[in-house]
Amino acid sequence: MNKVLFLLGLLGAAWGDAAMADVTTLCHGSERTIWSCRAGAKLYALCASMNLGEEEGYLQYRAGGPSRGAFRFPGRLTHPRGHFTFSLLAHGASLAFERGAYRYEITEDIKGDTSILVSLPQGRMVAIDCADATQTLTENATIDLFKSAGLAE
Repeated sequence: MNKVLFLLGLLGAAWGDAAMADVTTLCHGSERTIWSCRAGAKLYALCASMNLGEEEGYLQYRAGGPSRGAFRFPGRLTHPRGHFTFSLLAHGASLAFERGAYRYEITEDIKGDTSILVSLPQGRMVAIDCADATQTLTENATIDLFKSAGLAE
């Protein structure tokens, strides 16, 4: 009996670890995960509607944990034009937005290394280095999507 309980305990622990490993985005099943990453215990994601295009759909940046509320920009689901700016860099890409006195910029080099740069008031800057990034800003399909939505500079 003790062996059965021990094995059930191991199975439960393994399932719990696997369930946590599967949480890689803050996007919902009905959305496209354009990009996501993990930094420490926080998740970061760009979530879009399936119909994102020149005149329709939405794009939203989310940051937070899987079990608690996420920071969202913009606060409501709206078309990204006027909210985000996408730029191709010499060796990568970036997506930027501003919220109040703060500027956020997701930068990704061609190797896939991703950081979120947050410009704070008084000229200070915080860099969040991402691990376990999924999808990519430098992928042709992502670049084409941002161009078709009117975000490319």
